[in-house]
Amino acid sequence: MITVTICREKRGRMRRRQEVDHSGFIDISSMNAIKQHAYAKSSVQIDKELYENLQNGDLRHKQILENARFAGIMAAKNTSILLPNSHPKELTYIAIQFNWEVNSGSWDLIIEVEVKAKHPLPIHTEAMAAASIAALTVYDLCQHDALSIVLGPTYLSRKGNQRA
Repeated sequence: MITVTICREKRGRMRRRQEVDHSGFIDISSMNAIKQHAYAKSSVQIDKELYENLQNGDLRHKQILENARFAGIMAAKNTSILLPNSHPKELTYIAIQFNWEVNSGSWDLIIEVEVKAKHPLPIHTEAMAAASIAALTVYDLCQHDALSIVLGPTYLSRKGNQRA
């Protein structure tokens, strides 16, 4: 084990020292759980024809957003499987919403994710994984129906925590 000093300062002093193995995996056994929430966003830009099909289309197109929601939820729950240095986290809440922004010549599906947990480590990655995979699922299910689909950006829109 190597002891690493985390460079976060709180009121002029270091918050904690953490032990890390050679892979960079942090020992969290002595850390207190914190109530946390994180919000992430992503987008999928599509053409007018696909937008109209998704809005008014057949059953297959209506199921695309539900499939994207389920894929996003599974991504948030399984982030530690995808990212080797991510600790498994028991998420207490995951919500994924889809909203449309129609600008001049641009049809954007905005994906908003909210994730909550009580865990010692941040849950930002889980929220961003959910937003990214939901967007990628929309692309995967629509790629044969549209000439151009643009994904992203994906970003953390808000975060917060409070001591438990």
